[in-house]
Amino acid sequence: MSCLFRLLCLVCWLCPMIADAAGLAFRLERLPPDLAASEATIRAGKLDDRFALADTTLLRDLDRPTWFRVVPMQDWPTDASPALVVRQTRFQVLTVFPGDGSAATKLGALRADYPAHLTRGLMIFPLVAPRVGVPIYLLAEPGGEPTQMRPVLSIETRDAAEAASLTHVRLAIGTFGALLTLALCGVCVWLMLRESLFLLFSSVVACQGFYVAMVFGEGLSLPGMDALLPIGGRLVNLFAGLGALCASMFARRMVDIGRIAPRLDRSFAALQWAYVLLLIAVPLVPPSGMVVLVALGNLTVMAGTAMVLAAGFLGWRSGSRAAAFFLLAWMMMQGFTFARTASFLLGTETGPLLYYGFPLSMVVAGVMLALGLADRVREMRHALREAQRRAQIDALTGALNRRSILERLDAARIAFRETGEPVSVLFIDLDHFKRINDTHGHLAGDACLREACKRVGSVLRRTDALGRYGGEEFLVVLQGAAAPVAGTIAEQIRAAVAAEPVCAWQQTIAMSCSVGVASSSSDALSAEDLIARADAALYAAKRDGRNRVALAPLSPLVAPPMLAAEGESLA
Repeated sequence: MSCLFRLLCLVCWLCPMIADAAGLAFRLERLPPDLAASEATIRAGKLDDRFALADTTLLRDLDRPTWFRVVPMQDWPTDASPALVVRQTRFQVLTVFPGDGSAATKLGALRADYPAHLTRGLMIFPLVAPRVGVPIYLLAEPGGEPTQMRPVLSIETRDAAEAASLTHVRLAIGTFGALLTLALCGVCVWLMLRESLFLLFSSVVACQGFYVAMVFGEGLSLPGMDALLPIGGRLVNLFAGLGALCASMFARRMVDIGRIAPRLDRSFAALQWAYVLLLIAVPLVPPSGMVVLVALGNLTVMAGTAMVLAAGFLGWRSGSRAAAFFLLAWMMMQGFTFARTASFLLGTETGPLLYYGFPLSMVVAGVMLALGLADRVREMRHALREAQRRAQIDALTGALNRRSILERLDAARIAFRETGEPVSVLFIDLDHFKRINDTHGHLAGDACLREACKRVGSVLRRTDALGRYGGEEFLVVLQGAAAPVAGTIAEQIRAAVAAEPVCAWQQTIAMSCSVGVASSSSDALSAEDLIARADAALYAAKRDGRNRVALAPLSPLVAPPMLAAEGESLA
């Protein structure tokens, strides 16, 4: 968590560094688009009285070539080289005519001949030192479909603009690379585990990465993307919609909302169909209808954001740690998404903290989602281990079940054959257990079984295994114990079981047991033989009066440890 906190601090530190410089104060004016005039007429100032105050939004919503005028409100105060800087552009083609009559500069933000070291979301037009009241004329031409990005104009030093541009490019490339790396890691984990949740995670962060690259303008400079320049504005919408669709699917699976809130799960299903319809409409809607489609998409994203956060909150309330990671990540990322969407809908300017914090928040959220997935895998592994443990345990007594204790005996017998380490078996039977059930009831009998297991377990070593063989019969596997040691442990078990009565269901019940002991030195060739010999010894203890230990007689044929495999073939 400390690393995430440091990354958040980095966001807050970077955003002011790459914020728009205050620069030189100026006034932006626009000539009515329907007023036709030549370049010479306009630059001569003959139509200056026809220019009216304008907003930079008009630079975005172009449907024909339009003239603007930038009027400085003060003289350039330093000796540094000034420049007219236009940020957050996409498909406009701009031509700047300095007010001193020098040569014009024409640039297109996404043109292939744009300087490689500058971001494609920014244009820098060198100027001679601006003077108060001397206008700079600007011809803006549409170069593609309009986008929601609101251009930002400033007059600042060229060095500062290029430095901010380099930081912008590094941030865009770093964000894209980090998100794509997370996506590839998710795919690799999916290939190993075949868990579809990791594939959905990869889809979410990959769409986020491409969306950021498209918003910053660097995505269209990727190999093979030049052909998509005519629909570049729609690519942003496509990746945004696809990311929202994948995110809603990921949220449903990650939080398991179908189990927690079935009604909300049905709402998620409807939301996903809405995203699908929007994605189908993006390439089909004419340019004139994109504004309405984008507004509908933004409203859908905002509704989806609220639903995803509600799902994460419900999952967290239900005790899911993975849902807590998910909720924290989504609150961070969707907070920026919600604020950006609201700024688009309200037509307000996107500030540097929101503009640059948005992609960085995606990286932080992607890392936190990865942590949540890791925690989800940990929970799944824990659940699997618990299921395996339950499959090996007798539900009533907590001892191993019959199958598991026999597997332990097989493992101990194999160890005897390979290393010569002795193994012994104790067959334990509670005395007069049927009488306990008939006299005190089956619930009291169950309590006696549990107490007997507890007392037997208190005597055993860490390497020993206790299992319920059936009814009131128990099997103990003693690895590394020869006959004398096994007899001693058996006597301790007998004494522990009979040490004091059992208090169950307001009754005091006397309890004892008989124990039969068979050692590997009697027969190391078969687990069934060991159990049979221990069972025979148990019946001998029963015949001799119960509450005692009986040892199985040693076999006259003893296989040496190193010849065990050969002895097995002779059997």
